[in-house]
Amino acid sequence: MTKEKYQIEEKSNYITILILYDELKNYDKILSEEIIDIDSHIDKFRHTRNIFISLNNVFDAIKSIKFNQDNHTVELTRTLKKELKFANHFRNRLSGHLCKNLIERAVQWDLTIFDSGLRNKEKIKIFQIYKTLIESGINSYIDENGVQKIFRTEIDFFYPPDANLFYQYLKNIVDLSIEWLSIAEKSILVNIKHYDNYDTRELSAIAAKTNFNLKEKSEFSYSNLEYKNRLEYVIEELKKVNTDDKIIDFLKTTLEK
Repeated sequence: MTKEKYQIEEKSNYITILILYDELKNYDKILSEEIIDIDSHIDKFRHTRNIFISLNNVFDAIKSIKFNQDNHTVELTRTLKKELKFANHFRNRLSGHLCKNLIERAVQWDLTIFDSGLRNKEKIKIFQIYKTLIESGINSYIDENGVQKIFRTEIDFFYPPDANLFYQYLKNIVDLSIEWLSIAEKSILVNIKHYDNYDTRELSAIAAKTNFNLKEKSEFSYSNLEYKNRLEYVIEELKKVNTDDKIIDFLKTTLEK
């Protein structure tokens, strides 16, 4: 028996789509909240950094998950493949990793973090660190001429038009990603068979064969005889440790089915 019977690939694609949809909806809500103080501003920076992990995962999903697409979705896919290259850059240098070269440039970009007056003002330093790191992540996405690829200028969040420009761009990319994920979720779900009055013995047996060594393949074979032999072994082992008779009796009833 192969994994196709249990639609493992289709269901893994569906899980990928749904979890990314949930993450981006949550990030979108948080990033839309009003900044009222330094704590809320730090929180916005924190989620700005982290959202690029999810966006990069969308970038990967778009390249690997296939489903029927109409003309609008084809165009949407093409747009996101282009725009999410930035998410890949940002994730690889700041979200999923902390690139030493980028951090050094961030230090150079804002040496005032180490002003003597801030020595014991940790919250202000955290704010400035997030700010310079995110700006450096943005500003290091450059073309062959050293010009920022998206905004064509260096971004400085202390300059309100720059902050608005970046967050409007981010909002647009998140909205497009959520739209794509929503379309993909519906397209994939319609082809997934859900279990109705399923045989718990079979599903339990398949679950028990899950191989968590990701370098090897998992097995999906099942037979009633194999299941009964395994259950008889389990029952005998449970008896050795004086398991409650009610549990033993219940397990025995499943052997009779």
